Amino acid sequence: MKNDLIQQINGLLNRLSVQLASRFEHQIDNDLTVKQVLLLELIRTGCASTKDLAAQLNISMSAVSQILNKLETKEYITRSINPENRREIVLKLAAKGERYFEEAQTFEEEINREVYGQLPVEDLEHMVRILEQLNGIVKGE
Repeated sequence: MKNDLIQQINGLLNRLSVQLASRFEHQIDNDLTVKQVLLLELIRTGCASTKDLAAQLNISMSAVSQILNKLETKEYITRSINPENRREIVLKLAAKGERYFEEAQTFEEEINREVYGQLPVEDLEHMVRILEQLNGIVKGE
């Protein structure tokens, strides 16, 4: 019984993801991979060293460097040498990277309004509790 419910939940989540992607595909930047987006998010929130990025994503520093090279080539980030410590590279979002997050915010607001906004507040509160529990389980809390 429990396994059937879990399979049903997984199927519903997968269908929801596919339907959202299909419905809002015109607004999704398909130029970026998932790891590139994760790296951009980490840079946006202040994680700016290759070592820290590698640790956060649980990948090698070499892999981070390759992703950074692609993001720089696509003009999503800039790299510069820290004038106070010439061995340190400073990573920042370029204008295109900033624009990506502005568009993502607009996209998220539209999904919230058109999809989640149609649910009663009680259902949203229940969903928050369930997602918090799942996050706690994954973290090992």
